[in-house]
Amino acid sequence: MRPGHAFFALAKLTAVEALRQPIVLLLFCGCVVLTALTPLLLLHAFGEYGKLARESGLACHFIFGLLVAVQAASSALAREVRTGTAAAVLSKPVGRTTFFLAKFAGVACVVMAFSIGAVLATLLSERVAEKWTITPQLAGNLIDWRTGTWLLVAPVLALAAAGILNYLRRAPFGSAAFLLVLAGLLVVFLVSAAYDRTGVRAEFDFRVDWRILPAGVLITAALLPLSALAASLSTRLATAPTLLLCGLVFVLGLLWEFWFGPAPATPARAWLYSLVPNWQHFWVSDALTGGGTIPWPYVARAVAYAATYTGAVLALGALAFEHTDV
Repeated sequence: MRPGHAFFALAKLTAVEALRQPIVLLLFCGCVVLTALTPLLLLHAFGEYGKLARESGLACHFIFGLLVAVQAASSALAREVRTGTAAAVLSKPVGRTTFFLAKFAGVACVVMAFSIGAVLATLLSERVAEKWTITPQLAGNLIDWRTGTWLLVAPVLALAAAGILNYLRRAPFGSAAFLLVLAGLLVVFLVSAAYDRTGVRAEFDFRVDWRILPAGVLITAALLPLSALAASLSTRLATAPTLLLCGLVFVLGLLWEFWFGPAPATPARAWLYSLVPNWQHFWVSDALTGGGTIPWPYVARAVAYAATYTGAVLALGALAFEHTDV
């Protein structure tokens, strides 16, 4: 098998195996349901309509995405090394670097699929949130109950459909449910565009806050270095210590600038700052307050920063895997 074919085959297999893990499905559904419930439970707008729904959705995206990324990346490699599957694959004409990078590519696909669902749920949640609405029939604060109901029902119907497919065709429940929930969110997003906030048919318009999109891209970019770190650590550690160390790096990255101030100009201390990624570059939801926006050039620079860090961590992980006893 040629290296390119082996890489894509291993990446696809890794993505499928990650989607079949019950914890990944539970985290995805938990993120969607909590994001959907937030606008229905809020009692105050705190000065800006949709602000709490928007920030709660982005926070769920970041926290649940962190757990999905680390869990999928750590178990994808550690489990196969422990069970001997990695040794069987590496006995074929498949290099260790190809095997390691393919595992990360599969996990990255799962993380991006999760992020697409989380961003769709956040966009819909912000639309559902109570807002001042004026129509020929009424004027006042109004919740988009129709969209909110669809957003809550979609995961339930998707899980039921996955159960039916599992019973009739023996389709793996976990991966089928994950993909059906994602498809359900997309259907709700498209269908809701045909209705206004009062539930009346109207001209096709998504009526969502598109400013959330760059914030979601930034969070997705932050999850990929964490996936790379988890994959690299799992070459030497089991899943539990990998989760612990990734959580520690996440907390340090959030607090590093608070503890030590802005990055210093001296080369030695600047190198020290580069050891821990600054997650504050990716959590900029405050920029959306009061009608603000996140410039796409800033998003591009942050994505480049994440890609550079991801590449460096993967290089170290591939080097470590070359000397790992499988």
